[in-house]
Amino acid sequence: MLKGLFARGRTIKPKMRLIRGTLSKSWGLRLVNRNNNRFIIAGHIRLLLVLMGLSLVWIMFAKLIVPPVIESAYRGESWPFLNRMILGQAESPVSHYLQKWDKVTITVLLSGLGFSLIALVISSPAFIRNIVGEATPGSLGAIRMWTCTILLLTTYLEDLPSIALLPVEMSQHEGTMRFLYSLPIGFAALVTSETGLRVFQWLTMLVLFLGVIGWHTRVVIPLGALCHFLLLGTLVDYSFFWHQNLAPLYVMAVLSFTPCGDGWSVDRLSKVYQGRISPDADRASPIYGWSRYACWLMIALPYVEAGLSKLRDGGSFWWDAVNMKEKLFSDALNPREFNWAFSLSLTSAPDILFTFLGIFTVVGELSFGIVLFSRTARRILPVVAIMMHIGILLLQRVLFLDLILIQLVFFDFNRIRKAIGQRLAIYRGRIQVLYDGFCPLCRRTVRLLACLDIFQRLEFLDFRLLDLNEYNRSQALNLKPDNLEKEMYVISRGQAYHGFYGYRVIALALPAFWLLAPWLFFPLVSSLGASVYGFTARNRMKLFSCDSHCPVEPLKEDGGVGAAAKTTVYQGFGYALAVSAITIIAFVVWFYHVEFYPLTSWDVYAYSDTSGRVTYVKVFARDEHGVSFPARLEDGIGALSYDARYSRVIQKCFGQPPDVDVCKKFLAASASVYNNRALPGGKLTHYEIQKWTWDFRNNPSDPKYGNLTDRLILGIKPGLKFLGQTQESSGGL
Repeated sequence: MLKGLFARGRTIKPKMRLIRGTLSKSWGLRLVNRNNNRFIIAGHIRLLLVLMGLSLVWIMFAKLIVPPVIESAYRGESWPFLNRMILGQAESPVSHYLQKWDKVTITVLLSGLGFSLIALVISSPAFIRNIVGEATPGSLGAIRMWTCTILLLTTYLEDLPSIALLPVEMSQHEGTMRFLYSLPIGFAALVTSETGLRVFQWLTMLVLFLGVIGWHTRVVIPLGALCHFLLLGTLVDYSFFWHQNLAPLYVMAVLSFTPCGDGWSVDRLSKVYQGRISPDADRASPIYGWSRYACWLMIALPYVEAGLSKLRDGGSFWWDAVNMKEKLFSDALNPREFNWAFSLSLTSAPDILFTFLGIFTVVGELSFGIVLFSRTARRILPVVAIMMHIGILLLQRVLFLDLILIQLVFFDFNRIRKAIGQRLAIYRGRIQVLYDGFCPLCRRTVRLLACLDIFQRLEFLDFRLLDLNEYNRSQALNLKPDNLEKEMYVISRGQAYHGFYGYRVIALALPAFWLLAPWLFFPLVSSLGASVYGFTARNRMKLFSCDSHCPVEPLKEDGGVGAAAKTTVYQGFGYALAVSAITIIAFVVWFYHVEFYPLTSWDVYAYSDTSGRVTYVKVFARDEHGVSFPARLEDGIGALSYDARYSRVIQKCFGQPPDVDVCKKFLAASASVYNNRALPGGKLTHYEIQKWTWDFRNNPSDPKYGNLTDRLILGIKPGLKFLGQTQESSGGL
């Protein structure tokens, strides 16, 4: 009887401990929630007080201090740098400048009000819980990997060194790039050096690759954003302000301030291997949720701004059938790297089709902002955006590769990954890895392999904790303790693989090693691998005597649950302020039509043209045999080959004399590059740029698509950049 009571007591004690733990945990959660609300309310009060104080200071500064300074500068009686800011005294009275300052004052006040309202809303517990949500380190790490991969791919496709072959007169010093040219750091010399640009492009690719694998992410991600910013700015400077790769660049800038190296990174593997503390890969946290949300914001805002620009600049006429035809036909007729012209087959299509395309575009862009608030929208609208960009590629021959690929960051692939792992476990079974728990190197290796096991194929067993006889009986094996002490064993489908051959089985199961796995089966590699493994296994206790220099330390509890909650809430409140600031800046840039690289109002195709006419150019060339043919300028300067980046300079062929000279220099440079690659007899001797106008409203079935209105002929001879110019109203080469 006493024995039964003692046994019952032993059973009750763990239950009581479990109940006490559950009660303390629930009390702790209640305390955390109460502390969270208290911290958020205190943050809101402080924010309101700070904004009220700043608003009063701003009003006093704007109304009492600045107007007298403007009047003094207008008279030329202020400081020299202020006097130089006002140079239009002959055209405008002082009241004109005072009115401009009043607009600035109102803009700043309204921006501050909008910032405070957005910050108060998105920092509320309900918004954080229902909209922002939580995310795992792996989710944020996947966004980092994919964004760096997109920029790495697009950087690889560029021909940056060919920029040095272009005439310097083409450089526009767009946006912030003008400051780089003015600095005494030799940036202008870099842009004119093929070798320097080639080295810089490869350096950018290297940094982005390190960002993909997550090596020293705190340094590599900001450096990758900076390098791509310079590379993209250089290309924009010699072409025009196009919008490809801006969204991934914005996401990279945001990732620079987030813990994006905590998941799917070499940094994390290094910590795990050494036994240092690292966040649980599958444990969601608000910090990673806020970081992910900020990345989503940088993708959604451009779409919303693009839709608003169409409504602002084009109004209800933007989706007018004539306006849509002008855009589609113009892109189909002007030279681009793609040769198809599907839009021209729609000349006889009903107007309702073009109106539908316009409405679909505007609604799709404006509604894309819903991805910031709805989980369902994040499953649907990115697919709609991909379809829209594919349609743009087919109908307008404009490839937004970055915007097509970046839509994947809205999808959570954890469910797919886990589903694949469960299916593999059912059909192929788990792979058991028997290791020596006394071996520090083995424990480190197991921790590393567990991080790389994304499909959860591996099951790690310390053979010293196993009942080996029972295990052999259940698995129909005959493993010996002496053999297990010498090397690792891997059990797959009832068969045991030891040492290096076990690693080959693991390499086939882990996607991180799939590129390496086939090489491990070559006879020479197998022999070498077995020898290296044998040496390491025999000397593992000497090579790694202990884990003491980097142990896994328990989390400190001196601050308690409340301290951790306080830190998390304050970090989340900081993210809310950052998201609010980004949103306000984006809409101020949109409102004022700012086009200052890398800032843009995203007025993509926002203008409206209902004239019913299309003006476009054709490019022809003549070779040494006197044969004329349609020329592809994409075959010349590679840096301008995508999306007709040469279109701005080609339009100068029909402008003022200085612009015509720039156009001829570009054509001469393009012909020089082409001739260096051409076979004997295929070198170019002339370029002809023709200007055509097509009245598609009155002549939709015109087989020539309009009439020739102007042309420029440029003769090219060895040793000369250009030779003369001929303009005629008709004819050809």
